[in-house]
This record gives sequence, structure tokens and C-alpha cells, in this order.
Amino acid sequence: MTNEVPKKRMSKGCLIALIVVGVLAVIVIIAGITCYLKKDELVKYGTAALVNSIKTELNNNPVAGVDTVRVNAITDAFIKKMNESELDYAMYGSFAQQIQALPSDKKIDSAEAVLFMQAMLDFFPELKELVPAVEVEDTTTMQD
Repeated sequence: MTNEVPKKRMSKGCLIALIVVGVLAVIVIIAGITCYLKKDELVKYGTAALVNSIKTELNNNPVAGVDTVRVNAITDAFIKKMNESELDYAMYGSFAQQIQALPSDKKIDSAEAVLFMQAMLDFFPELKELVPAVEVEDTTTMQD
């Protein structure tokens, strides 16, 4: 009589499960590396989507006192400028904090529209040329 311990064999199901887990782990690692390498493009894409959604909301539901033509011009110029320039994450963080709550209630009022335009103008101050200067009437009269 021998005192041999029977060898445990790994079942085919367990082996297949390990292979599937390994493949999924490799896919997750590749996706993570790709997202890290393309983070600027992903941030720009997400920002463009958010800004366009706010612009669309303002166009679909006009707000009294908000010039949608000016909003559209600033928004289009902002997206173009963002896609062409290097991303400054410090400035982007400030911008994101300013506009992140705007589309949450699906209704944008005039104060939120002003905040939206101001956030874009703070991010790219050169866009201020798209905002016409407020004309001030001269109330002084000259007498001859």
C-alpha cells in the first residue's frame, strides 16, 4: 500500500476563467495607458461637449437680456481656441468649477448665462474682443 497523495488537477473551467481575467486585465491596462496619453484630447472633447450643450440650451430656450448671437460667437471661438492651444490644467480647473453646475438643472437663467460667458472670457481673455463695448451716452451738454 502506498501513501501517495492524489495530485490535484486544475479544472478546465478554472483555467478558462484565469485566461479571461488575464485578458480583461490587459485590456484595462491598455485602456488606462491610452487615456493617460490622450488626456488632453479627452479633456478638450469633454469641455467642447459641455460648452456646446450649454450653448444649445440657451439657443433652444432664449433668456431675456442674453444676446444669443454673442454667446454663440464666444462659444465657437472658445472651442476653436481651446482645440488649438496647450491645455493649462490650473486654469482649466478654475473654469470647470465655474461652469460645472450650470447644466445640472437643465434651465439656464440670465445670471448663469453671464457666468458662463465670463468663465470663457476668463479662460481666454483675448476673446473679449468679441464682446462689444457698452456705449455710454454723454449726458453733458455744451452751451454756446
